[in-house]
Amino acid sequence: MPKKITAEQRKSWRTLPLADWNTLTCHAMVIDLNAEKFGVNKYVPLRGWQFEQGVIKRSLAEYGAPALRETIERAFAEHRVTTQYPQLTAGFLVAYMLPRIIPQVLANGQRKERAEQAVVNGGMTAEEIAEFL
Repeated sequence: MPKKITAEQRKSWRTLPLADWNTLTCHAMVIDLNAEKFGVNKYVPLRGWQFEQGVIKRSLAEYGAPALRETIERAFAEHRVTTQYPQLTAGFLVAYMLPRIIPQVLANGQRKERAEQAVVNGGMTAEEIAEFL
């Protein structure tokens, strides 16, 4: 029987394997990155906790944890806060930034898969590599 993962362990997004991620893990990541990058000590969710948990859960189910994690990382890399909006909420990130970022993330994932598959299948010719890149 697999060992049960506690809520505290789920919040350790840096060490928890992506296969074990859930809504709590994604929320912890967003809250931690807000504190680290923008100095936000009190996280205030967009439209409430239930809304944010719902959009995160749907995104995890649709795209998977690896793609959602990369999307969150990219969103924090490019987002600039203002005095009116001093944090990046998970709700805003998923509702407004994810539709723009996720196609890039998914395309990069497909490219990596094809490259790994090419290596497994015996390599590519120079033309195939040029076309691939």
